[in-house]
Amino acid sequence: MNRFKIVMSGPLPPAIGGMASVLDALKASTLSRRAKLDFFETGKTTPQGRPLWLGVITRLKLMARWWCNLGQFPRPVVHIHTCDGFTFFLDGALLVLSRLRGAPVILHVHGARFDSFLCTLNWPLAKLAHWLAQRCAVVIALSPGWQERLSKHWPGADIRVVSNGVAISRTAHSVASNSSVPRFVFLGNLAHRKGVHVLLKAAALARESWTVDLVGGDGELGATVLAEQEIYQQGLQSRCRLLGPLIDDAKVDLLSSAQGFVLPSLAEGLPMALLEAMAMGLPAVVTAVGAMPEAVRDGIEGLVVPADTAEALAEALDALARQPQLRARMGAAAAQRCQSLYGIERMVDALMLIYAELGIYPS
Repeated sequence: MNRFKIVMSGPLPPAIGGMASVLDALKASTLSRRAKLDFFETGKTTPQGRPLWLGVITRLKLMARWWCNLGQFPRPVVHIHTCDGFTFFLDGALLVLSRLRGAPVILHVHGARFDSFLCTLNWPLAKLAHWLAQRCAVVIALSPGWQERLSKHWPGADIRVVSNGVAISRTAHSVASNSSVPRFVFLGNLAHRKGVHVLLKAAALARESWTVDLVGGDGELGATVLAEQEIYQQGLQSRCRLLGPLIDDAKVDLLSSAQGFVLPSLAEGLPMALLEAMAMGLPAVVTAVGAMPEAVRDGIEGLVVPADTAEALAEALDALARQPQLRARMGAAAAQRCQSLYGIERMVDALMLIYAELGIYPS
């Protein structure tokens, strides 16, 4: 049976983050059986504080391995997962090498601030970014909203929507518990962009009894220490817990025992953490940024509040805390929506259709 040859690049686990989670989910999906799949690590592997020369040599070696990896015939489909910042242009070099090898390229755009990144580029770099996008057979956006944003910057590029997918690994649970103190989970880097400071302000404003577990590492230097200080200064020790990063079963176990999920980000793509929580049947309180209000419909799968508004966030969490039946209804709706729209196999099916259009099969 013929299978597509795919070379897929990006940061691979044990790296933590949205792209690594997507790649991990794809690796565990049926894609590995439906295509001849070769994962290529492009995440940072050198230590923090390494000299510039070591970083340059490491990148040149990576590019040499990339060139050799594409020497097979017929050429594979190249699927590059990228994000904003300097990483985009590093991935752009791999894109150019792929085209020189005669391989078609799919550029899969992640990153909560990718549109802002494009807006801040000077004219030459903006032209270069557009030129790179036009060299791709397909550019993948995470949602219709992101497709519209990218189209404004990259006219002429073939931009398709493929939503992130998660493995439905455990049956969604009922969140209408008899617990007198409902527990919410925040899952993400402890960074300003994720709205941790807003969540802590909301916890101080809360009128109902609820707690929140904050799961994640430093998204910015010293972020955990700053969060600890804020919790102490506001007297939130009994309401907020910092649990650090959790992965695999530990993360799933925590979600499966919670009553809700909260992610008050200031900017987002389509966060895997949100989809994982929805898959577990958790009602979500999210902000109206990125693709989150497309995934969570306000009043159906959860509550959507304005970004950077602690009062609205506190009111939404209070509402779920005092209404167990509302949590149950929204949690069940979240699990159903995730199953129908954001399961990993639906993502695989969408990718296979794109691969088929490129028409490259093994001999």
